[in-house]
Amino acid sequence: MLRTNVYLTEEQERAIKFRAVVAKKPKAAVIRDIIENGLKVTPAPKDTSTQIFLNLAKLAEEFKGKGTAPKDLSTNLDKYIWDE
Repeated sequence: MLRTNVYLTEEQERAIKFRAVVAKKPKAAVIRDIIENGLKVTPAPKDTSTQIFLNLAKLAEEFKGKGTAPKDLSTNLDKYIWDE
């Protein structure tokens, strides 16, 4: 585990202390649980390169098994993409 310092409001400190007493756990364990649950419900933002890759994968799925892509696509990729 890694050590991290975090500034909490007094209200957050009280709430964490209360949960720790009720759950009979250390405050650090309560904080880790809260962070873990928060990470599960909050989606990670997708950057543009990830979105482009996902769009490309969707496009590839459309061609899968249909035989519509040219057989020399990998060899002549620039020709098909840039019309060179």
